[in-house]
Amino acid sequence: MSYGIKLYSSTGETKILTPDDGTVIAAGSLTMPNSLNADNTYGVDVSLGGTYNEDEISVLVVPRRPNFAVNQSRWTSGGTLYYNTFYLESTKTYYTRNDSTGVMSTYSAGNKTSNQKDTWNPVLSVFPVAFWDKMGNTTFSSVRLFAATAYLIRDTHNDTNFSLSGTASGSGGVGGGNGNTVNNIKDGNANTWYGQGCGVSLGNSCSWSYSAQVSFSPRTITKAELYHRPYSILNGGNYANGHYAVSLYYGGAWHEIFSGDWSGNYDPCPTDEGITTYKCGHWRGVTGIKVAAGGSAQARWNYNTYSEHVTRELRAWGPASSNDEENKIVYSIGNQGIETVDYMICRKKFA
Repeated sequence: MSYGIKLYSSTGETKILTPDDGTVIAAGSLTMPNSLNADNTYGVDVSLGGTYNEDEISVLVVPRRPNFAVNQSRWTSGGTLYYNTFYLESTKTYYTRNDSTGVMSTYSAGNKTSNQKDTWNPVLSVFPVAFWDKMGNTTFSSVRLFAATAYLIRDTHNDTNFSLSGTASGSGGVGGGNGNTVNNIKDGNANTWYGQGCGVSLGNSCSWSYSAQVSFSPRTITKAELYHRPYSILNGGNYANGHYAVSLYYGGAWHEIFSGDWSGNYDPCPTDEGITTYKCGHWRGVTGIKVAAGGSAQARWNYNTYSEHVTRELRAWGPASSNDEENKIVYSIGNQGIETVDYMICRKKFA
């Protein structure tokens, strides 16, 4: 056959389209609009001059050069570049799309605020898309052409403290501020506590220890955090000291995440509140977080010597949403996305 429209595939195959195969109903170039339609769908309708079933029509739409709107961040340390990361730009307009109805909804990108995870939207990839938007229909008197720049992003959420909904247990300690209960370490109230200590005078000595933990269903933990008060008064005694350690339970065993020691006259929070100690990481399949502490004191003569540690809150932070919930595709349109497309619509004469 020496006439017709020659079509090429990416593998080098060719096909000549003749009137025996199909008839071109419409073809040309279109400028894509910069805003949504009145029904919050997007695209341009091309009239077919008649009504056709879905399987009677073949549509080819090709986007031209895409525009994209991202913000680049360069992560460095000591003058060394570690990596570049792209994020959505909060000043640009993006949309999500209902694939069944074609309805678009505005997506507000975060403004990349320090220490607010949900304001950062990493861009995993950017690519142009163009297609026949059927919007759930099966018969057509016009074809809706959709074209936009697509972004595969992470719709990040702030982490959740899984300890709040967990089950607390402990031994060796006493509670304060809200009854004698180990639940004080996971009640969301920084004024309650669970802990232990001892004090002596007249040359006597003492020691103490306690542990407390919170159990929950398997989670990915990104930060283990302890809000606590380590405290000791030497006051002329021979010694006063203490030690604490925080561990996570995964893989069938406890794993120490961080620890600390103190001695002598030590009071990091003189207002009788607490300090926050934490470590960030990525631990999978975690089912518990534990604090264990102990210490000792020995007085001299008539001096009072004291050592104690109390846990006010034991927190296990991690993402509450799944990857499926945080992986998302958003679009930019018109002069922020795809401005022009070429298209061809054919009536097929083959199955």
